[in-house]
Amino acid sequence: MSPCCKTTTTWVQNLKIGQEYRQYTVQLLRGIGCCCEEYEIFVNGKVHEQHHLSYNPCSPLCCPGGSYEWQQDGHHFLLMYNSMSWTNSFGGYRLFINGIDVNTGREFSAFWRRRGWQAVFAGLLMIFLGVAWALIFHYLIKSGETYIVGYSLVITGVIYIILGVIPLLRYRKSRQDGLPVMEYSVNTV
Repeated sequence: MSPCCKTTTTWVQNLKIGQEYRQYTVQLLRGIGCCCEEYEIFVNGKVHEQHHLSYNPCSPLCCPGGSYEWQQDGHHFLLMYNSMSWTNSFGGYRLFINGIDVNTGREFSAFWRRRGWQAVFAGLLMIFLGVAWALIFHYLIKSGETYIVGYSLVITGVIYIILGVIPLLRYRKSRQDGLPVMEYSVNTV
């Protein structure tokens, strides 16, 4: 089946290999069809033949798929579907090299915690707007059934909060991360 449209996403990063730096260009070609998507991954112009990248709108929060990992020249690459993207119409792919997002420079878990807080904030904002809408149209204006829009905003806000809490819990910092490290040395005679 031929795709309806094709998109290309390109990431460029300089990585240290031994004593020198080498530029890596990773390209993701997406063939978006009505019922499926096809992917081609290129690293420095060479295609990755054996990849298992598949569309998963829940990635990485739940369910398998939506990501592809590989090692190259001593570096770890992770191409992942970003289900909580605010800039790519709620979906887009992100490239992490050695656990760092190429676009933002954030560490993997910090990246997802930030996305979680953004979703929680958006959910709280929707709840506030929904309650205000419902109260205004139910008690002050009394115009038919338009207060139902307020109820739907509240429900959507609750869903956003739940979706935001998932990455906050999954990628939370452990309590030991902030504790100072104590080193002991034993001198024996």
